[in-house]
Amino acid sequence: MQKKIFIIGPTASGKTELAKFVFDNFKTEIISVDSVQIYKDMDIGAAKPSSSELERYPHHLINLIPPTESYSVSQFKEDEFKVSSNVLNNNKTPLLVGGTMLYFNALEYPMDDIPSSSDEVRVKVGNEIDEFGLSHLYSKLLKIDPKSARTIKPNDKHRIMRAMEVYYISGKPISCFQTKNKTPQTQFNFLKIGLMPQDRSALHKRIELRTKEMIKRGFLDEVRGLLKDYPELGEQHSSMRCVGYRQILNSMNKKIELEDLTEMIVIATRQLAKRQLTWMRGMSHMNLFDPFSPKKENLVKSLIGKFLES
Repeated sequence: MQKKIFIIGPTASGKTELAKFVFDNFKTEIISVDSVQIYKDMDIGAAKPSSSELERYPHHLINLIPPTESYSVSQFKEDEFKVSSNVLNNNKTPLLVGGTMLYFNALEYPMDDIPSSSDEVRVKVGNEIDEFGLSHLYSKLLKIDPKSARTIKPNDKHRIMRAMEVYYISGKPISCFQTKNKTPQTQFNFLKIGLMPQDRSALHKRIELRTKEMIKRGFLDEVRGLLKDYPELGEQHSSMRCVGYRQILNSMNKKIELEDLTEMIVIATRQLAKRQLTWMRGMSHMNLFDPFSPKKENLVKSLIGKFLES
C-alpha cells in the first residue's frame, strides 16, 4: 500500500520547521495543506515560507490562484492527488503539511457533496448579517436546519454563513449533504503526526509574537497592495475572510489604533487555533507530539523511519 505522511497542527505550532527537518532526513516532497497559502500575493498573513526557503524546500499547492477566485475542498483533493501521484512515481513520499482540517479530512474520508458558494450569495448573506445581525441569521438557521444548528455555536459566524449559503444555493439544509460515512479510504497508508501543545499558553505566546512580527514586516501594506492590485476584492471573497486579512480589511477607513488591531488579530488567531485543536482531538490514529519539546525531532524521525521501512 502506498504511503503518505501528515504533519497536522494549529497555527504557529512549528509545522513548517518540522517539515523541513523531515525533508532533510527522508526522501519526501512537501505538499501544503493550507487554505490561505493557495492564494497568490498573500504571503505575510499566510505565513508562507520565504523565497529562499522555497528554493531549498519546494512546496506544492501554494500560490495557485488570485485572491479574487474561489477554491473548493474537492479541487484541493483533485490537485493533491495529481501531485502525490507524481511524487510517488518518483519513489518519494508525499509529506502533507498544514492546518486546514477540512482538507486533511477530505484526503482520508469520502467527501460530502456540498455545493460550492458564489460571490453573489456571500454578499447576500453578508448584507443580511449587517442589516439584522448574526443572531437573526442563527435564528433563521434554527428554523431551516435545526439539525446542523445544534452543532454550530451562535457566535460561529463562518459556519453560520456557510450553512445559509448552501441553503440559498440549493434550497436544502446543509445537513442533507453531510454524510455519516467515516470509513477511511484504503488506497493509502497514512502516518499522522499531530503537534499538540501540552501548554496552551506557550502556543498563545507564539501566536502573539508571530502576529507582531507580521505587522512589523508589512502585513497592513500587503492588504493595501492587494486592494490596489485587485480593485474588485472585498469581504465577499473567501481570501478576505481569512484570519488577519479580515480584521485588517474591516479596519480600513476606521480609526483603529495599531495596537488594538494587532490584539484583534491575536484573538482571532487564538480562536482559530482552538478550533484546529478541537478538530485534531477527533482524528483517529494520531501520533501526538508537543511542538515545544526539544525531543520532538528525534521522536518524529524514529517514527517516520519505522513507518517507511514497514
